[in-house]
Amino acid sequence: MAVRQLLIIPIMLMSAAGAAQQPLSPKPMLHTPDVIAPAVLPYLACLYAERGLPLLHATDGTQVTYDKSGSGCSGARARATADAAKLLKDKPVPGGLSAGPFIEQTLSDMDLYVASLPMAAPGHEQAKSVIGIPVTIEDEVQPAYARYDECLKTQVSGRVSPDTILARFREAMATCASVRSYAVSEATKALSAKGWDEATRARAAESTFAKVDESWLVMGQQYREILLQEAIKAIQSTAAGSKRQ
Repeated sequence: MAVRQLLIIPIMLMSAAGAAQQPLSPKPMLHTPDVIAPAVLPYLACLYAERGLPLLHATDGTQVTYDKSGSGCSGARARATADAAKLLKDKPVPGGLSAGPFIEQTLSDMDLYVASLPMAAPGHEQAKSVIGIPVTIEDEVQPAYARYDECLKTQVSGRVSPDTILARFREAMATCASVRSYAVSEATKALSAKGWDEATRARAAESTFAKVDESWLVMGQQYREILLQEAIKAIQSTAAGSKRQ
């Protein structure tokens, strides 16, 4: 059973401004079965919205909409359950499960996935995180994406500061331009498994990597904000120490 894969690209920071960047953390991944993806992705979009994050379709970059009725995401969850049941009607359920448990497991996986995302905790001094923009990526595209992602991460290493971080992120994209072009080409070929024509595959591949680039630049901006906050704290701490002396 083919699945749609959602990737979120975090950068975990545990350093003060100007300190050496820590290794980029592994990317949390969520697999959502294609057979019910249209029904359940709106629930995931609601879970993200609760954290102030958008969820975008990689194929066209549009926002995933969801049912906003009820308390929190209760309305979106109920709608997802009902719509997924309709999609599975008279169809074999993956894994030999019945429809109810299969849908519930998928939604529970989303709950656990979103709960595990590396979000910065207010007032927590040690763990800071950069999230970027969540983007849905087809499983077939993931290998090509991984190569491009690794190239970008490799370029942003060593010492960084609020004044240099945005330039480093943009330079990484320029340095990895050829890797990106190859990744788009490979993704276009891989998407033939979907049964799409070449024009559709090319648009989906290019849109996916355009959203990856957008997420990358947003991460750079978020990274800069964290570095600025750490720099201010360092100055305040030094000033407080001087007064005590």
